[in-house]
Amino acid sequence: MTSQTKAKDKDQFVVRLPDGMRDQIAEAAKLSNRSMNAEIVARLEETFLSSVSARYKWALAQINDAVHAKISVSKVAEAVSEETAEQLERVFGGSAYPPFELSDRVAKYLNVRPDWLKHGEGHPFEVHDLYSYGVKLAETLAKQRPKRIAFIRSMAREGNVAIVTMHDGFTCQIFKTTLNLSEVVGGSGEYDQVSFSNTCRKLSADYRRLDSSGYLLEPESFVQLIHGDLNPLLAVKQARSSSWFSDWWQPSSFEKQVNDHGYWAGYQDLCKRVYRNLELNEALRSERDQILSE
Repeated sequence: MTSQTKAKDKDQFVVRLPDGMRDQIAEAAKLSNRSMNAEIVARLEETFLSSVSARYKWALAQINDAVHAKISVSKVAEAVSEETAEQLERVFGGSAYPPFELSDRVAKYLNVRPDWLKHGEGHPFEVHDLYSYGVKLAETLAKQRPKRIAFIRSMAREGNVAIVTMHDGFTCQIFKTTLNLSEVVGGSGEYDQVSFSNTCRKLSADYRRLDSSGYLLEPESFVQLIHGDLNPLLAVKQARSSSWFSDWWQPSSFEKQVNDHGYWAGYQDLCKRVYRNLELNEALRSERDQILSE
C-alpha cells in the first residue's frame, strides 16, 4: 500500500513511442535485469548526466587550450574550496549531478555563465555590448584595473572589433562593439571610428601601465568570441599580435608605413580618413587636444 502510494505521487508523463521502440526498450530492460520504466529512467539520467559532464569538460578544456600549465580536476576542486576532488571527479566523469552551489563556484573559477554550466541555457560566456567610445570608454576600462586589455579586430572585410579585459586567474570580460575598422563604415558610422581613435589615444597616453595591445583574429573565431562561444583567453591565444592599436590613430606612425603589410588591406586609407574627420569634428578634436595636453 505504501509503495503504491509513493508510485502515485511520482511525476508521470505519457510518451508516444515510434513503432518498434517498445520492443527495443523491453529487450534492453531484460538484458539489464530491470523494468521497462527503470530502463527508460536510467537512460534519461545517463543522457542528462552526460550533458552536464560534457559542459564541465568543455569549459576546462577551453582553459587548458589557452594556458601553458594544464589544470586538473583536482586543482579545480581545490580552487573552489572542495575538501576533496571526489565529487568533482564524479561530475566530470558523468556519474553524479553537482549541487547547484558547487556549479556556481566552478562557473566563477572557469569564467563561464552559471546558467549555462548548470542548465545548458544560452552561451558559455557573457558578452557585453558597447555603443559609445572616446575618453569615457578608456576611463571605464581603466577603472576595472585589468592585467591586460586585448583589442581584437576581425580579419573579415568589415573589420569588426571586440575588446577583452583580462583579470586575475581566468577571469575575463568580453565586449562587443559596433565598430568597423575598414572602408565598410557600418551602423556605427564614421563618428564612432573617430571617437574610438581617442579611446586608443587616451589609453596609450594616460594609462601606459595598462598592457593594452592589438590583435587580428580569423573571422570564424571572432564570431564565436562575440557570440560567447569561445573562451576569451583562447581567442587571444589564437589571434595574431598586431601594432594597429598603437599606430592607427597616430600620424607619425601610419604615415611612415610604406604598405599595409602586417595590418590589413586598406589600413592606411582608413587611418588617413579617420584623422581627417577628427580635424573636422570640433568636439572630438577638442577631446584629442585635451588628451595631448595632460
